[in-house]
Amino acid sequence: MSELRMRLARVEDAAAITVLARRVVRRWIMPHQPRAGVLALEEAFSVPVIRARLLAGQRFHLAYVDGVLAGVAAVRDDCHVFQLFVGTRYQGQGIGRRLWARLRRDCVRRAGTRVFTLNAALGAVPVYLRLGFVRDPRPRRRAGPVVSMPMLYRVVERS
Repeated sequence: MSELRMRLARVEDAAAITVLARRVVRRWIMPHQPRAGVLALEEAFSVPVIRARLLAGQRFHLAYVDGVLAGVAAVRDDCHVFQLFVGTRYQGQGIGRRLWARLRRDCVRRAGTRVFTLNAALGAVPVYLRLGFVRDPRPRRRAGPVVSMPMLYRVVERS
């Protein structure tokens, strides 16, 4: 039985986050992007950009399986999820669901977040639908070079 451990990222984790994110993005997202989208993704998933995000206070939750970085979930402003990646060999084991639950609880606790947004890669839309996201009927973002589906998640109180 594999051991799953989670923790918040530190600045010194930027290189490992970059390696995992680039592997997932190159395998699952870039093949479906126009050239401008590929270039934007390459820039976004670089060590200096990840390090700057960490230094700016953006929170990255990391999942390790037997000591190996297997997944990352990151949020800005306690409401916009901009990374939720699980390494290909670890997909289908519930790691993404657990990362999402941890990130969500953290944002609700810290900021009282009630609505989360994200821009899903088109191939990942079914995954986000299973996590409880819905397509955003009125996205408030301007279109960029990366092809994606704006989605949102509303926190529902349990009684």
